[in-house]
Amino acid sequence: MRALFTLIGTTAVLAGLLAGPSANAAPPGAASAVAGPARASTAALMERDVVTLINRARARKGCVGLRVLSSLQNSSGRHDALMARARRLSHRLPGEPTLRNRVSAAGYTNARMLGEVLAAGPTTPASAVRKWMNSSTHRALLLDCRFRAVGAGYALSADGNRWWTIDLGRR
Repeated sequence: MRALFTLIGTTAVLAGLLAGPSANAAPPGAASAVAGPARASTAALMERDVVTLINRARARKGCVGLRVLSSLQNSSGRHDALMARARRLSHRLPGEPTLRNRVSAAGYTNARMLGEVLAAGPTTPASAVRKWMNSSTHRALLLDCRFRAVGAGYALSADGNRWWTIDLGRR
């Protein structure tokens, strides 16, 4: 599984990469098992469940739960769709704006803090969150009690790989 994270504060940008093979990734060339309206509802359930699991982990640490905002949801969803089409895990694909500009364009403006975690491969919300929580850098970002808002994206590429984006914010 490959995963990326980034944190953008007032003056600092933190980015990192955790690389390794994914036991959960679909084999190259695998067909998508879900399409059309069923695919859309599956994505919504995956996004809802991944946020629920992140909020449970945050509660165990004593943090308030993250509130899902449509602006961050739109930003993360668009980014996930781009990664799935490109079949590339990246915070910024060619021609795509920066995280700050991407979430601003989606309506999340005046952010004091932004963060993002990405993953390619996990087949379930639980496996995505487990992978992030097993990485000290990803866990620290997701369990940063200063964040208050979240948007989750999930996409399934034509080759059957799963793509996950979590955008975090604080105004």
